[in-house]
Parts: sequence; C-alpha cells; structure tokens
Amino acid sequence: MKTLLSIASVLVLSAAPALAGDGQVSHKSLAKMGLSGMQTMSDSQGQQIRGLSVAVAAGGSIATIHGEGGSATSVNGYFAAGHHSASGNNVSFAAAGDVSVHGDHVSASVDFVAAGGASSAHAH
Repeated sequence: MKTLLSIASVLVLSAAPALAGDGQVSHKSLAKMGLSGMQTMSDSQGQQIRGLSVAVAAGGSIATIHGEGGSATSVNGYFAAGHHSASGNNVSFAAAGDVSVHGDHVSASVDFVAAGGASSAHAH
C-alpha cells in the first residue's frame, strides 16, 4: 500500500504545472519546452487579443422536383467567417403544377416546374 501511495504521489507531483511564484510559467519551464525565446505578457496586453478567434458558419440546401413539364432544382449555400460571430440562413423550394384554360373555342394546357431559393450570411 505504501508503494502504491508513493507512486501516486510522484505522478501527481510530476503532473503539476510548472508555475513560478507569481503564477507565471517560469523561464526554465519554457526552455524545457523549446520556448525559451517567448516572453509572458501582462493581463492588459492579453485583453487586447482575447476573443479575436474566428467564427465560421456554413450551410446549404437543395430542392428538386420532377413533373410532366420537366425537372427543376434549386441549390443554395452560404459561408460566413468573422472574428466574433458568424451566422447564415437558407431556403430552397421546388414546385410542379398544371394549368388548364378552357374558353368557348380556346383550350390551352401548360405543365410547369419551378425551383428557387435564397441564401444569406453575416459575420462580424
């Protein structure tokens, strides 16, 4: 049991972060990681770059219809990338129909298919 506790203690201590007394990573630890040329920055310097990650949004839709008048497809997509947020929306639609007009002496019949859609993206 003592051996097990000793091994656990060694593992815990070796896994502890190498922080200097002021809560900063020590220069010795940075050197061990091959980062001896790096310097720590102040919290106010860090505030200037915090939250400047990249947000990405992408999506797409497709609608296809086959009717007596033929086929139609709508394909729409969006992509947005921003430093703080990205969003988008999308819609695709397809329809088929048959229109018949009967007059006294005129008769016409039209088959149709239609597809359409829209996409938009916003990033900031």
